[in-house]
Amino acid sequence: MKKAGVLISDAKLLYELIEVLKNEGIPFEIADPDHPMKGAGVLLTTERDYPKQASPKIINCSLDIIHKCAKVAKAALSDKRRIRSLVVGIDPGSCPGVAVLADQSVIDTAAVKAPELVAETVRDFVEVYPSDEVLVRIGNGDRTIRNRIFNSIWDMGIPIEIVDERNTSTPCEQKDIEAAIEIALTPGYRPVKKQPVSPSEGEIADIQRKSRIGSEGEITISHALASGVAKGEITMEDAIKRQKMHRKF
Repeated sequence: MKKAGVLISDAKLLYELIEVLKNEGIPFEIADPDHPMKGAGVLLTTERDYPKQASPKIINCSLDIIHKCAKVAKAALSDKRRIRSLVVGIDPGSCPGVAVLADQSVIDTAAVKAPELVAETVRDFVEVYPSDEVLVRIGNGDRTIRNRIFNSIWDMGIPIEIVDERNTSTPCEQKDIEAAIEIALTPGYRPVKKQPVSPSEGEIADIQRKSRIGSEGEITISHALASGVAKGEITMEDAIKRQKMHRKF
């Protein structure tokens, strides 16, 4: 793989980008604005730092899209031919794992911090890795979160399959990303409409239990607030704040 050039004068952006490039395993080198790198596949820079001389493909970076910039660089450096079939596997959970397969080979992964961010992650992968066909496969392990993720991707117009995780070979102790790879490799069934998001009483009770832990035993959020957390309508932090405010009246 060729190296990526980095030409950024903003210290914070430069530090954050270097950390992301290291985590992604992308080889890079700090570029000199007066002497562009020879053999660099891409140049990560900003509008303020645009090089004075001709450079390879330029990727314009900023803090809010730093991870996407790194993935665009990774894709550009891979020198792969156009992908025929792109499959995105998702292991649903509070911190979902995502795996991307190009023509049956793993090319990228992501550990997503919240279910609400999965659709954006999928959108970024589809843009970074252009392909003839795209398919999303979601494991059926966590029904409520699975359906939340399913519905958020549905409006993107990408075909979605739900995979029975019992038919995969992934042991339960494996991490989310490894499970996501197995899900991406396993055919599922294709629903024809959005899925209902109806948390069970057990899920709601567990969220109430977690609210006691999150508030250090101070409060237990209401059934209605816990239901909202389960549906992704409100964060646990906001639910705890609302419950505390309610106690004051």
